[in-house]
Amino acid sequence: MRRTGVPGVAVGVVHDDEVLYLKGFGARKAGAKGRVGPDTVFQLASVSKPVASTVVAAAVGEKTVGWDDPVVEHSPGFALKDPWVARHVTLADLFSHRSGLPDHAGDLLEDLGYDRSYILERLRYEPSAPFRAHYAYTNFGLTEAGVAVARAARTNWEDLSAGKLYRPLGMDSTSSSFADYEKAGNKAVTHVRQGDTWQAESVRDADAQSPAGGASSTVRDMASGCACSSATASSRSGRSSTPTHWTRPTCRTCSPSRRTRPRAGPGSTGSAGT
Repeated sequence: MRRTGVPGVAVGVVHDDEVLYLKGFGARKAGAKGRVGPDTVFQLASVSKPVASTVVAAAVGEKTVGWDDPVVEHSPGFALKDPWVARHVTLADLFSHRSGLPDHAGDLLEDLGYDRSYILERLRYEPSAPFRAHYAYTNFGLTEAGVAVARAARTNWEDLSAGKLYRPLGMDSTSSSFADYEKAGNKAVTHVRQGDTWQAESVRDADAQSPAGGASSTVRDMASGCACSSATASSRSGRSSTPTHWTRPTCRTCSPSRRTRPRAGPGSTGSAGT
Protein backbone atom coordinates (compact mmCIF):
# COMPACT_ATOMS: atom_id res chain seq x y z
CA MET A 1 0.00 0.00 0.00
CA ARG A 2 2.89 2.36 0.69
CA ARG A 3 4.24 1.72 -2.79
CA THR A 4 0.97 1.84 -4.76
CA GLY A 5 -1.20 4.08 -2.60
CA VAL A 6 -4.14 1.67 -3.03
CA PRO A 7 -6.82 2.67 -0.46
CA GLY A 8 -7.43 -0.73 1.06
CA VAL A 9 -6.60 -4.42 0.85
CA ALA A 10 -7.56 -7.62 2.63
CA VAL A 11 -5.23 -10.58 3.10
CA GLY A 12 -5.89 -14.19 4.00
CA VAL A 13 -3.33 -16.99 4.46
CA VAL A 14 -4.37 -20.65 4.22
CA HIS A 15 -2.06 -23.60 4.89
CA ASP A 16 -3.35 -27.09 4.19
CA ASP A 17 -6.93 -26.93 5.45
CA GLU A 18 -6.55 -24.21 8.05
CA VAL A 19 -6.93 -20.44 7.87
CA LEU A 20 -3.85 -19.03 9.58
CA TYR A 21 -4.22 -15.30 9.04
CA LEU A 22 -6.84 -12.70 8.19
CA LYS A 23 -6.02 -9.03 8.24
CA GLY A 24 -7.32 -5.98 6.47
CA PHE A 25 -5.70 -2.65 5.85
CA GLY A 26 -6.97 0.75 4.84
CA ALA A 27 -10.33 2.11 3.79
CA ARG A 28 -13.27 0.64 1.94
CA LYS A 29 -13.55 3.91 0.03
CA ALA A 30 -10.91 6.59 -0.35
CA GLY A 31 -11.68 9.57 1.84
CA ALA A 32 -14.40 7.79 3.80
CA LYS A 33 -14.28 6.44 7.36
CA GLY A 34 -15.24 2.79 6.76
CA ARG A 35 -12.36 0.36 7.28
CA VAL A 36 -11.71 -2.94 5.54
CA GLY A 37 -12.56 -5.91 7.78
CA PRO A 38 -12.73 -9.71 7.48
CA ASP A 39 -16.36 -9.44 6.41
CA THR A 40 -15.95 -6.59 3.93
CA VAL A 41 -17.42 -7.61 0.58
CA PHE A 42 -15.23 -7.08 -2.48
CA GLN A 43 -16.09 -7.50 -6.14
CA LEU A 44 -13.78 -10.30 -7.27
CA ALA A 45 -13.48 -9.38 -10.96
CA SER A 46 -11.59 -12.18 -12.74
CA VAL A 47 -10.99 -14.10 -9.53
CA SER A 48 -14.56 -15.12 -10.34
CA LYS A 49 -13.09 -17.50 -12.95
CA PRO A 50 -11.42 -19.99 -10.55
CA VAL A 51 -14.56 -19.76 -8.42
CA ALA A 52 -16.65 -20.61 -11.49
CA SER A 53 -14.38 -23.52 -12.42
CA THR A 54 -14.89 -24.92 -8.92
CA VAL A 55 -18.66 -24.67 -9.34
CA VAL A 56 -18.45 -26.49 -12.66
CA ALA A 57 -16.11 -29.11 -11.16
CA ALA A 58 -18.80 -29.87 -8.58
CA ALA A 59 -21.34 -30.33 -11.38
CA VAL A 60 -18.86 -32.58 -13.21
CA GLY A 61 -18.37 -34.61 -10.03
CA GLU A 62 -22.12 -35.16 -9.83
CA LYS A 63 -22.13 -36.16 -13.53
CA THR A 64 -24.50 -33.34 -14.42
CA VAL A 65 -22.01 -32.43 -17.16
CA GLY A 66 -18.55 -33.46 -18.31
CA TRP A 67 -15.65 -31.14 -19.06
CA ASP A 68 -15.49 -32.63 -22.57
CA ASP A 69 -19.19 -32.17 -23.30
CA PRO A 70 -19.83 -30.08 -26.42
CA VAL A 71 -21.42 -26.80 -25.37
CA VAL A 72 -24.29 -27.29 -27.85
CA GLU A 73 -25.27 -30.42 -25.93
CA HIS A 74 -26.51 -28.15 -23.14
CA SER A 75 -27.05 -24.89 -25.06
CA PRO A 76 -28.56 -25.93 -28.41
CA GLY A 77 -28.73 -22.33 -29.63
CA PHE A 78 -25.00 -21.70 -29.16
CA ALA A 79 -23.18 -20.81 -32.35
CA LEU A 80 -19.80 -19.53 -33.54
CA LYS A 81 -18.70 -18.21 -36.92
CA ASP A 82 -17.33 -21.63 -37.86
CA PRO A 83 -20.23 -24.16 -37.63
CA TRP A 84 -17.87 -27.12 -37.20
CA VAL A 85 -16.16 -25.48 -34.23
CA ALA A 86 -19.55 -24.57 -32.74
CA ARG A 87 -20.55 -28.25 -32.83
CA HIS A 88 -17.31 -29.47 -31.25
CA VAL A 89 -16.17 -26.79 -28.79
CA THR A 90 -16.39 -28.11 -25.23
CA LEU A 91 -16.88 -26.66 -21.78
CA ALA A 92 -13.15 -27.20 -21.16
CA ASP A 93 -12.28 -25.36 -24.39
CA LEU A 94 -14.21 -22.27 -23.29
CA PHE A 95 -12.78 -22.34 -19.77
CA SER A 96 -9.30 -22.69 -21.32
CA HIS A 97 -9.80 -19.76 -23.75
CA ARG A 98 -8.93 -21.94 -26.75
CA SER A 99 -12.19 -21.77 -28.71
CA GLY A 100 -10.83 -19.42 -31.38
CA LEU A 101 -12.89 -16.46 -30.18
CA PRO A 102 -10.88 -13.21 -30.30
CA ASP A 103 -9.47 -11.51 -27.23
CA HIS A 104 -12.21 -10.12 -24.94
CA ALA A 105 -14.92 -10.93 -27.47
CA GLY A 106 -18.19 -9.34 -26.39
CA ASP A 107 -16.74 -6.96 -23.81
CA LEU A 108 -17.45 -3.85 -25.87
CA LEU A 109 -21.12 -4.81 -26.10
CA GLU A 110 -21.18 -5.14 -22.31
CA ASP A 111 -19.60 -1.69 -22.01
CA LEU A 112 -22.46 -0.36 -24.14
CA GLY A 113 -24.99 -1.81 -21.71
CA TYR A 114 -26.17 -4.94 -23.49
CA ASP A 115 -27.18 -7.90 -21.35
CA ARG A 116 -25.83 -11.43 -21.18
CA SER A 117 -28.24 -13.12 -23.58
CA TYR A 118 -27.76 -10.43 -26.23
CA ILE A 119 -23.97 -10.70 -26.06
CA LEU A 120 -23.84 -14.52 -26.07
CA GLU A 121 -26.18 -14.59 -29.05
CA ARG A 122 -23.74 -12.42 -30.99
CA LEU A 123 -20.57 -14.42 -30.37
CA ARG A 124 -21.42 -16.14 -33.68
CA TYR A 125 -20.43 -12.97 -35.53
CA GLU A 126 -16.95 -12.76 -34.02
CA PRO A 127 -14.01 -13.73 -36.29
CA SER A 128 -12.43 -17.10 -35.51
CA ALA A 129 -8.79 -18.00 -34.92
CA PRO A 130 -7.57 -21.62 -35.25
CA PHE A 131 -9.51 -23.89 -32.89
CA ARG A 132 -7.44 -25.25 -29.97
CA ALA A 133 -4.31 -23.75 -31.52
CA HIS A 134 -4.83 -20.17 -30.39
CA TYR A 135 -5.24 -18.67 -26.90
CA ALA A 136 -7.32 -15.53 -26.39
CA TYR A 137 -8.81 -14.39 -23.09
CA THR A 138 -12.60 -14.26 -23.50
CA ASN A 139 -14.93 -13.42 -20.64
CA PHE A 140 -18.04 -14.25 -22.61
CA GLY A 141 -16.71 -17.55 -23.93
CA LEU A 142 -16.25 -18.68 -20.35
CA THR A 143 -19.62 -17.18 -19.43
CA GLU A 144 -21.30 -19.25 -22.17
CA ALA A 145 -19.78 -22.39 -20.65
CA GLY A 146 -21.05 -21.48 -17.18
CA VAL A 147 -24.52 -20.76 -18.51
CA ALA A 148 -24.53 -24.10 -20.36
CA VAL A 149 -23.72 -25.95 -17.14
CA ALA A 150 -26.50 -24.12 -15.33
CA ARG A 151 -28.94 -25.09 -18.08
CA ALA A 152 -27.87 -28.72 -17.74
CA ALA A 153 -28.64 -28.45 -14.02
CA ARG A 154 -32.02 -26.82 -14.81
CA THR A 155 -31.22 -23.60 -13.01
CA ASN A 156 -29.42 -20.29 -13.58
CA TRP A 157 -25.77 -19.49 -12.92
CA GLU A 158 -26.40 -17.45 -9.78
CA ASP A 159 -28.38 -20.25 -8.11
CA LEU A 160 -26.03 -22.96 -9.35
CA SER A 161 -23.06 -21.19 -7.76
CA ALA A 162 -24.87 -20.78 -4.47
CA GLY A 163 -26.12 -24.36 -4.43
CA LYS A 164 -22.90 -26.08 -5.47
CA LEU A 165 -20.35 -23.99 -3.60
CA TYR A 166 -21.36 -21.01 -1.48
CA ARG A 167 -24.04 -22.55 0.74
CA PRO A 168 -22.32 -25.94 1.26
CA LEU A 169 -19.14 -24.19 2.40
CA GLY A 170 -20.91 -21.61 4.53
CA MET A 171 -19.76 -18.75 2.29
CA ASP A 172 -22.70 -16.67 3.42
CA SER A 173 -21.38 -13.33 2.12
CA THR A 174 -20.47 -14.66 -1.34
CA SER A 175 -22.69 -14.24 -4.38
CA SER A 176 -22.68 -14.27 -8.17
CA SER A 177 -25.31 -11.52 -8.32
CA PHE A 178 -24.51 -7.83 -8.40
CA ALA A 179 -27.67 -7.06 -6.41
CA ASP A 180 -26.23 -8.90 -3.39
CA TYR A 181 -23.01 -6.90 -3.55
CA GLU A 182 -24.95 -3.67 -3.98
CA LYS A 183 -27.08 -4.22 -0.87
CA ALA A 184 -24.15 -5.18 1.37
CA GLY A 185 -23.57 -2.53 4.01
CA ASN A 186 -19.94 -3.47 4.58
CA LYS A 187 -18.50 -3.39 1.07
CA ALA A 188 -15.40 -2.03 -0.62
CA VAL A 189 -15.81 0.02 -3.78
CA THR A 190 -13.77 -0.14 -6.94
CA HIS A 191 -11.15 2.57 -7.45
CA VAL A 192 -9.35 3.91 -10.51
CA ARG A 193 -5.93 5.52 -10.34
CA GLN A 194 -5.94 9.12 -11.48
CA GLY A 195 -2.43 10.52 -11.46
CA ASP A 196 -1.11 9.97 -7.95
CA THR A 197 -4.48 9.32 -6.30
CA TRP A 198 -7.16 6.62 -6.32
CA GLN A 199 -10.73 7.66 -7.09
CA ALA A 200 -13.98 5.76 -6.56
CA GLU A 201 -15.47 6.90 -9.84
CA SER A 202 -17.82 4.14 -10.99
CA VAL A 203 -19.84 1.15 -9.85
CA ARG A 204 -19.50 -1.93 -12.05
CA ASP A 205 -22.46 -4.24 -12.57
CA ALA A 206 -20.85 -7.37 -14.04
CA ASP A 207 -23.97 -9.57 -14.12
CA ALA A 208 -23.67 -9.96 -17.90
CA GLN A 209 -20.44 -11.95 -17.42
CA SER A 210 -21.10 -13.24 -13.92
CA PRO A 211 -19.19 -16.57 -14.26
CA ALA A 212 -16.14 -14.72 -15.57
CA GLY A 213 -16.17 -11.55 -13.52
CA GLY A 214 -19.31 -11.04 -11.45
CA ALA A 215 -18.74 -12.76 -8.11
CA SER A 216 -18.34 -10.89 -4.82
CA SER A 217 -17.03 -12.20 -1.52
CA THR A 218 -15.14 -11.51 1.69
CA VAL A 219 -11.67 -12.61 2.71
CA ARG A 220 -13.24 -14.76 5.43
CA ASP A 221 -15.39 -16.60 2.90
CA MET A 222 -12.60 -16.98 0.36
CA ALA A 223 -10.11 -18.27 2.90
CA SER A 224 -12.66 -20.67 4.32
CA GLY A 225 -13.50 -21.90 0.83
CA CYS A 226 -9.83 -22.44 0.01
CA ALA A 227 -9.29 -24.35 3.24
CA CYS A 228 -12.27 -26.62 2.65
CA SER A 229 -11.31 -27.24 -0.97
CA SER A 230 -7.83 -28.20 0.19
CA ALA A 231 -9.25 -30.57 2.78
CA THR A 232 -11.58 -32.18 0.25
CA ALA A 233 -8.75 -32.69 -2.25
CA SER A 234 -6.45 -34.09 0.45
CA SER A 235 -9.07 -36.62 1.51
CA ARG A 236 -9.09 -37.94 -2.05
CA SER A 237 -5.33 -38.34 -2.44
CA GLY A 238 -4.60 -40.86 -5.15
CA ARG A 239 -7.95 -40.21 -6.80
CA SER A 240 -9.51 -37.43 -8.86
CA SER A 241 -9.89 -34.21 -6.91
CA THR A 242 -13.14 -33.34 -8.71
CA PRO A 243 -15.68 -33.05 -5.88
CA THR A 244 -18.90 -35.04 -6.00
CA HIS A 245 -20.20 -32.90 -3.14
CA TRP A 246 -18.88 -30.49 -0.54
CA THR A 247 -19.05 -31.34 3.13
CA ARG A 248 -17.98 -28.67 5.58
CA PRO A 249 -16.99 -31.03 8.45
CA THR A 250 -14.09 -32.46 6.38
CA CYS A 251 -12.30 -29.16 6.95
CA ARG A 252 -10.83 -27.93 10.21
CA THR A 253 -11.82 -24.38 9.38
CA CYS A 254 -15.43 -25.22 8.44
CA SER A 255 -16.19 -27.98 10.92
CA PRO A 256 -18.76 -26.65 13.43
CA SER A 257 -16.82 -28.20 16.29
CA ARG A 258 -13.58 -26.49 15.23
CA ARG A 259 -14.71 -23.12 13.94
CA THR A 260 -12.07 -21.01 15.64
CA ARG A 261 -10.75 -17.61 14.77
CA PRO A 262 -7.56 -17.54 12.69
CA ARG A 263 -4.39 -16.16 14.14
CA ALA A 264 -4.34 -12.42 13.56
CA GLY A 265 -3.50 -9.22 15.31
CA PRO A 266 -5.82 -6.53 16.61
CA GLY A 267 -8.05 -4.93 14.03
CA SER A 268 -8.06 -8.07 11.90
CA THR A 269 -9.79 -7.55 8.67
CA GLY A 270 -10.33 -9.17 5.37
CA SER A 271 -9.31 -10.93 -0.12
CA ALA A 272 -8.71 -8.26 -2.62
CA GLY A 273 -7.72 -4.65 -3.02
CA THR A 274 -10.25 -1.86 -3.23
